[in-house]
Amino acid sequence: MDERRVPEALLACYVATLLGPAALLWGRETGQIALPGAVAAALAAGLASALAARTVDDLIAALASWWVAALTVVPPLAYLPYMIVATGPGSADALVAVVGLLAVVPGIGVPVSAAVVRNRRLRTGATEIAVVTVGGDDDAGGSDNGIGGGRNWPVIAAAVVFGVAMVAVGAFVAFTDSGDFGSLTTALGSLSTVLLLFANDDETELAVTDAGLRVDRSMTDWDAFEGYRVTDDQVELVRPGWYRPTRSFERSEISDEDALVEALAEFLPRLDEHGRVEMAARRGTVAQ
Repeated sequence: MDERRVPEALLACYVATLLGPAALLWGRETGQIALPGAVAAALAAGLASALAARTVDDLIAALASWWVAALTVVPPLAYLPYMIVATGPGSADALVAVVGLLAVVPGIGVPVSAAVVRNRRLRTGATEIAVVTVGGDDDAGGSDNGIGGGRNWPVIAAAVVFGVAMVAVGAFVAFTDSGDFGSLTTALGSLSTVLLLFANDDETELAVTDAGLRVDRSMTDWDAFEGYRVTDDQVELVRPGWYRPTRSFERSEISDEDALVEALAEFLPRLDEHGRVEMAARRGTVAQ
């Protein structure tokens, strides 16, 4: 199966799950559409979205963007205030709204799966210049700021998905007066917690490649960085924008700091005082 088909399938599922309940709720209010018509409309909308997605040249890069994440996570949450304001516990409308709220699960899956595919493609085509490890000792984990520290982001993403599913199922229990799903809610919450316990690794692998920086299995393009700094305690990768945190790694925990810094210099400017001195020296040489 083409790995591109997974985000496409999740997108179709998201659109169908989001729009189907809305069509049914509208039909119940106006009397113009019944359950079979709403289901048919939802399936048609999902299929149309999947077919439209296939016409996008760089679909994976588009679906892995932050604005797609916002578009696929925020709209289903509109069902929650509807459940509170417009419906009562145990009502049929509440059950329909919960189905719409569950669209947030494939909604999260769309950008996450696209990011996984994109990372895999970048890793496959990348040439590694230098590979080092950070942490790995019991007394010294990776840096707690930035994406160092051995965070296992795919596991964290799975925990978030299960956590959101727990909220949606919990809403179903609250608004349908059904105790049958209580054990499912507890199970989802417990699984989410367990996943988070495994979200930190003892050792982080950093690889400087021609396609970007690899942190364990996660790739970041060089365009996402403004430069790097070497302070007394850390090697810092600076990203543009105040809302993007600097990614830092403890120098004492890097297995081969010299190799890492030398490789970084091939792709990024050095922003600390040492880098400014080198830049001034180069400019002086060119002027002569």
